[in-house]
Amino acid sequence: MRNTDILIIAHFTDPSRGSNNRFRELAHVLSRRGAAVELVTSSFDHQSKTQRDLESEETTPFSITHIQEPTYSANISLGRIRSHVVMARNLAEYLDTRATPDVIYCAMPSDAVASVANEYAERRGVRLILDVQDLWPEAFEMVLKPRPLARWALTPLRIRANQIYRKADGVVTVSDTYSDRVREARGGKVSTTYLGTNLKAFDTFAASPRSEEKSEHPEAPIRLAYVGTLGHSYDLPVVFDAIRNLTREKQNVELHVMGSGPLEEKWRADTKDLSKEVIFHGLLAYPEMVSLLNSCDIALNPIMPGAAQSIVNKVCDYAAAGLPVVSTQECEEYRHLLQEFQAGISCPPNPGAVATALKQLIADPELRQNMGEGSRRLAERHFDREVTYERLADLVLS
Repeated sequence: MRNTDILIIAHFTDPSRGSNNRFRELAHVLSRRGAAVELVTSSFDHQSKTQRDLESEETTPFSITHIQEPTYSANISLGRIRSHVVMARNLAEYLDTRATPDVIYCAMPSDAVASVANEYAERRGVRLILDVQDLWPEAFEMVLKPRPLARWALTPLRIRANQIYRKADGVVTVSDTYSDRVREARGGKVSTTYLGTNLKAFDTFAASPRSEEKSEHPEAPIRLAYVGTLGHSYDLPVVFDAIRNLTREKQNVELHVMGSGPLEEKWRADTKDLSKEVIFHGLLAYPEMVSLLNSCDIALNPIMPGAAQSIVNKVCDYAAAGLPVVSTQECEEYRHLLQEFQAGISCPPNPGAVATALKQLIADPELRQNMGEGSRRLAERHFDREVTYERLADLVLS
């Protein structure tokens, strides 16, 4: 009897080595369970904005196919739209050359790629499961101004997204917040599997020498951490101003910024007066990021008001590291998780409120420890991929 043929289509995947990518990990789980898995992704690396070095691909128990996609330089641009259209067209041509799979598991966004998968599955009678990673066009509405005009202009994208949601045989999202939105469009069942992380691998990376950099000396600075994109959805300027407030009060802090993005150079220039307090590390390989994160004392989740994000990668990593979190995120789902597990402090998105929350944690080591333990409990309950991705594999194979 032949193995179940599963085609995973994921427009955005991390570079292979040291990756924490959801779709690569799911492909590993499904392969271990006897499925014949092909991961189809882009030739273009969205994070580095470069074409991938395919020679460096790691050996995997599943096959990987790269669909040609042109380079683009800005996340919100006509160039990106054109690039996605080309990727979708090339994907359609590729699908017509391969044997019909038993199941298609397709990431969304991009909507252009998901639309091609949807049309192919409908035409061939293939079971299609969508994995909604982000809400488009909602994610763009907060960036484009004026917002009412942007919402009107993006109406065709919203209609297309709703059509794709409705036609899929099954839908998974990365948060209950997103599931509620998709369920409204589908009028049917939607399930949630958080992005999470593999805690066993995370703990191995966290035990590396770099994680021992944290000093227990009373004069050592409190190390703050930010992980993720340096872009318009993330309110790091509020954090920078909060640090200015703290330094004026003679608080000894360091902010370690791990990540890259379109605002990196601007924010590096804007924090020249904080050269000792704000340290930019750039985009790190996942194991290196985990090691550095584990050496920190407090994590920061500064998200712009009105942003569409819900349970993002960084908060899963913060929880895995057992760090108390200071968060300005409005998403009620994440605020509830922080409160339920006593894992951090939610505060308004202004420098004074962020500084006050940080001072509370800085002044009370026992509170930091207790909230850090709550944070790790959150990871073990909701974010451990060894548990949650087995359930996700059950859904795909059922």
